[in-house]
Amino acid sequence: MSRIIHSNLRQQGFSLLEIMVALVLGLVLLGGTITLYASSKDSYRLQENVAGMQENARFAIHALRRDVEMAGYPLLRDIVPFIADRTSNGDGTTSDQFTIQYRSNDATTTDCLGNAVTAAGDMVTNQYFIGDNNDLRCQGSNNDAAQSLVENIHNMQVLYGVDDNNDNNANRYVRSDQVGVGTVPGWTNVVSLRLALLVASENDIGSVQQAGAIPLLDTQVDAPADKRLYRVFTTTIPLRNRIP
Repeated sequence: MSRIIHSNLRQQGFSLLEIMVALVLGLVLLGGTITLYASSKDSYRLQENVAGMQENARFAIHALRRDVEMAGYPLLRDIVPFIADRTSNGDGTTSDQFTIQYRSNDATTTDCLGNAVTAAGDMVTNQYFIGDNNDLRCQGSNNDAAQSLVENIHNMQVLYGVDDNNDNNANRYVRSDQVGVGTVPGWTNVVSLRLALLVASENDIGSVQQAGAIPLLDTQVDAPADKRLYRVFTTTIPLRNRIP
């Protein structure tokens, strides 16, 4: 005779409440992970764009410094370092531009675009300005089409250090339209150049436009109507050929 055994054990599982609590906890953890990932991604993008801005500014200032230091070569006062009618002040609404000149040492001397001069003693002229595509551009001695040197340069403002008492030091910094006007000496007394570059990030940063006016030397410019990051880089370059 077979015997039927009855068990008092009941099947057990998770209740609906326990399942809902587990789901909520999982969603909280997932949300935290997504937030941390998004924050890390934004931080990386910010650092990447800032590094790009610094690199662009460093390259632009290096190129300008290397060339401006040659202005007025050789050490003779009969060579004016800047060409006045190709140097202008933008009054803050547009960028400044300037044109330097110097005599070549030999036939291997090149202008800002790499064009070689014909012979030793030829005059080299380089004009620097900000193009319509917000880039630093240069036109060389041959008056060929200007070429882009550095991207994402939105504005350039320039002041000129004038030596009032012939001690080879700048006593004051003035705009190009003030050089040779009133009590300000002329271009042969300019011994240094001070410039400020407004550099933009490659991409948008965040969702809010940078507000307010941005100071650039003696003027201010409005922040462009986009969501990119903007920084000002300033340097002073001595004209070593104006200093005996």
